[in-house]
Amino acid sequence: MDDNKVQWTPAGLERFSHLENKIFQTVEEIKSIRNETEALRGENSGLNEQLNERIRENEDLRNEIGRLTQECEKLNGENGGLQQQLEAMRQTEIETLDILAQFEKEREELRIRVEKTLSLLTSLDG
Repeated sequence: MDDNKVQWTPAGLERFSHLENKIFQTVEEIKSIRNETEALRGENSGLNEQLNERIRENEDLRNEIGRLTQECEKLNGENGGLQQQLEAMRQTEIETLDILAQFEKEREELRIRVEKTLSLLTSLDG
């Protein structure tokens, strides 16, 4: 029996040490995930602000396009060159919408990443 105790003690200590290392690694991973989550939240907040600004700019551009479209229709008979300006404005709107769509896509990708990170963090806390 005494031989068994001697044999089990180092194995028990090794197992304990192994578990202790795993716990330490897990704690470090949780800290890292929390830091990354906070960074992603900050990034998400910044992207939301940018998106909102782009939306406001887009609304302003749409209003401006509508106003200029009406003006162009009124002045079209006087100056054929106004048609080219209108087309340029429409192209600007298209480009703005493309930029807005890209921001929305990036925001959605970031939202998904944040949700995955929060889910992982929740599962680690549970």
